[in-house]
Amino acid sequence: MALNKFMHPRNIYKNPPDFANLAKTYPEFSEVAKVDLTGKVSIDFKDPKSLRVLTKYLLKSDFNLDVEIPEDRLVPTLPLRLNYILWVEDILASINKKENITGVDIGTGACAVYPLIAAADMKWHMAATESDADSLAMAQANIERNNLQSFITVHHNVTSTVIDHLLSKDDKTYDFCMCNPPFYSNVQELCESRSTARPQPKNAFTGSPQELITEGGELEFIRNLITESKSYKNKVCVYTTMVGHKYNLKELLQDLKADGISHTHTEFCQGRVTRWGLAWTYEDHDLYKLVPPREKSRKKNTPVLIKLDKIKDTPYNIEGVTKKFKSILESLQITFKVVDKRGNNLTLLITAISNTWSNQRRKRRLMKRGESEPVKKVKPNEESASESISDTPTADTSSASAIMDRTMDSSTHSASPVENKIELNDVDKEDPIIHACLKVLKKDNNFFFEMDFISGSGGKEGLHQIGQYIKNNWK
Repeated sequence: MALNKFMHPRNIYKNPPDFANLAKTYPEFSEVAKVDLTGKVSIDFKDPKSLRVLTKYLLKSDFNLDVEIPEDRLVPTLPLRLNYILWVEDILASINKKENITGVDIGTGACAVYPLIAAADMKWHMAATESDADSLAMAQANIERNNLQSFITVHHNVTSTVIDHLLSKDDKTYDFCMCNPPFYSNVQELCESRSTARPQPKNAFTGSPQELITEGGELEFIRNLITESKSYKNKVCVYTTMVGHKYNLKELLQDLKADGISHTHTEFCQGRVTRWGLAWTYEDHDLYKLVPPREKSRKKNTPVLIKLDKIKDTPYNIEGVTKKFKSILESLQITFKVVDKRGNNLTLLITAISNTWSNQRRKRRLMKRGESEPVKKVKPNEESASESISDTPTADTSSASAIMDRTMDSSTHSASPVENKIELNDVDKEDPIIHACLKVLKKDNNFFFEMDFISGSGGKEGLHQIGQYIKNNWK
């Protein structure tokens, strides 16, 4: 589904670029442009070179910026970047910061696209940090090419910190910081990141490993930023970051709420891709009221808490409850990985490749009947029942073939992970029926669980069926 109509209202890319005019104006762009039978000009969005050329000349035509985009580095998606910058501008305006703005871009990358647009279009002064030496040199070259050294300073981060290395240098204060963290913790997570039930991105995949992968993934990276922000508090008026996974946003919102930190969030929509923005402050501003969360219109469903009763011979604590959940999920061949485990709270991401929970009683009856009834001989001119059925696809096909070969038990948090011995064969080649977030929590000396649908062809009804199965088998 195209999400352009949900872009920031001031985003110039709400209306598609004029490719025909770009082709007339810039010869290099005309070389990658295509003209269809109706005369419409477009490009091959699956071709990295075409994406680089398009982005280069959009920066030139829309912001008068001359930017070199290296072949082995991330090609910035301009509608997304602009959505983020405009949201930051809204936050600053809400607290009456409209002039002499100073900001920090954490991990600026080779293109330094955030500082360049912020400086060229808004006259903001920016400190750009970068840990990769090659990207740092390329960013500096792009800044100098556009004569913006008086607006942008580049800082090499040779530490393992996120922003501490910059804020600890001197007493300088900033109005905001922004960050587009690496989304993934390893190559496997990167490859499996998108549900096959969702439409594939229109654009080609670009970016180097250091731009896309960080130890612990984006959740740990942003949690480190929040931890460091507590030490410096008002040295940055508003801390912000982009979030690539919605389930991580929910965990981060819980963290900020638990610590009593004023915060807000938003949704960045562009093309077929959705990202989220998170902002927090230690100053006396209610960000949630000043800049309320902005999300595309959809039906809101509050997850229902389902009570988990005590079971004979099973300890009624987080360890006992976790063990029981593990047993039920494994019996359904549902894979899971730990997102968070702290105290009496547990958060899992679950993935179901096949429908193994429906019609359990009927399946048991059929199995017993098959064991007790003699095999019927089929006449030569008769079609067997199994042959006639095999040509008809069902929603509950071949769950057994999806087992073994690959574990899915990696944890994105430093707490003890729950081991998952269920393994999948070519899970990325299967269409997930359900991808969801499952939470276990303790409240008033009782344990409850709730489930939040993320994606999958089974929809929310399929997730409801899993929840009902867990409830019925909690004994």
